[in-house]
Amino acid sequence: MTEKNRINRRAMLKLIGLGSAGTAALLSGCAQATPMPPTDTPVPTVTAAPSPTPVKALTIGKTAATIEEGQAAYGWYQEWHPTSPVEILAWGQSGPDTDPFMIAERGMLDRFMKKYPEIKVTMEQIPGTDLDAKVTAALASKEGPDVIMEADREGQFARDKVIRPITEDILPLDYIKSHHFYEVRPLPDGLLYWVHTGAMGPILYCNKALLAEKGLKPSDTPTTWDEFGKFCQQLTKIDSGQMTQAGFSFNKYARYIWNDMIYQQKAHCYNQTKSFIDTPESANAWQMLLDFYDKYKINDRAFLQFDEGFGKGKSAYSQVWTWFGSTLEANYPDIDWAPVLYPTFTGQGPYGRHDYDGDYWMVTTFAQGDKEKAAWELFKFSTHEYQWEVEKFNAGGNIVTTWPHPDYPAEFDRVAKMDKPTQLDRRLQSYAVLAKQFEGGMVFPGEVAAPFDNMWQKMEEAILYNNKPIKEVLPDYQKQYDEMLAQTHFWITPEA
Repeated sequence: MTEKNRINRRAMLKLIGLGSAGTAALLSGCAQATPMPPTDTPVPTVTAAPSPTPVKALTIGKTAATIEEGQAAYGWYQEWHPTSPVEILAWGQSGPDTDPFMIAERGMLDRFMKKYPEIKVTMEQIPGTDLDAKVTAALASKEGPDVIMEADREGQFARDKVIRPITEDILPLDYIKSHHFYEVRPLPDGLLYWVHTGAMGPILYCNKALLAEKGLKPSDTPTTWDEFGKFCQQLTKIDSGQMTQAGFSFNKYARYIWNDMIYQQKAHCYNQTKSFIDTPESANAWQMLLDFYDKYKINDRAFLQFDEGFGKGKSAYSQVWTWFGSTLEANYPDIDWAPVLYPTFTGQGPYGRHDYDGDYWMVTTFAQGDKEKAAWELFKFSTHEYQWEVEKFNAGGNIVTTWPHPDYPAEFDRVAKMDKPTQLDRRLQSYAVLAKQFEGGMVFPGEVAAPFDNMWQKMEEAILYNNKPIKEVLPDYQKQYDEMLAQTHFWITPEA
């Protein structure tokens, strides 16, 4: 994906080159718009981290109808203002001025500097492909930014001593608990290095126009995989032996559905020391994906990739994380789509994996003196301003998981009454579907190493494209997984 077509921070970060030691080793839960090729990148050795039981932030609970109402519930903090001007350097994401996230970020920084006229924030946009090398160079020279974007490096930045821990005087624990912020404590020291306040995850994207041709509506979509496979047969078209319309397009994305399907069966993919690849739940998931090709025939191995197939109106359904709404808005603005509840084997949750997201700004170990104090003021501002919380997640494809949060079911109903919803309206409606799935059970595995994803891709290719028997493939990859887990100690939660 080119910089011109970069849609949002979270999607872009999934595309970055993961090559330098330390900070380069991470890939979060969301899949990339263009799948990464297999790589032989060596796995870095990192310090072992404990797995504290996470405090799950549910979207049930207190809602806020307006920004003002949400701000009143969030409250404020005791401000520190420098007696003389202070300038701090921020390393943030790069992107066009029209990017919704960049617009939200500029607005937040403008509001911060209006409240803090003594503090000037200079933003340096860092392309995702350059971030790891820039951080490595900064650590070597001991010169770097005062604040840095979170960039899915919560655990690695802590291990590499890039960021400072959050202390009680910065963000009190009772504030964190009462508003259901998710605590990230990835090191043996047990200190708090980051907080998460939003989440992204997978949903089903439905082409309303293709369903309407058959007299169907998005609400007719079955909730179980078996019934879904049968349902999509009527939405599949074959011409002269070639598939011209897929009922369900998932090429180059199947490994993420496989991962979700494991969690849907209340099983696990791995923990700190052991993988669960060669299990009945894993085999069942791969078999279901094979069945979509060979039994139900609702997709074809030679068909378009998942995003292109759906975006070009050639498939009735696709499963993608909620960053995909922004991709559709930018690249396929005329597509008539609607969000749909993700099918499971039983029709009930749990639904799959999700990725927690943070408030973006981390205070670095490079910040000293008044620069450090000013950097913490920016952090406090970002964790207390409800407007920033809502706007950045709306732009990036996340739901707000704090208390309060937007009334997502009300948002869904509002859009459902529209004859011609905008792409923004559709995206907001998709967050309501994700919020429902989140309440019904989702798994947060913590960090996901890029080499793990490379293994997933190789399994996908072996089973789905090279026709190797599942029972032969899984033992080999479980062995590889266990070897990798013995060499690495990423921040993996008990939920993983």
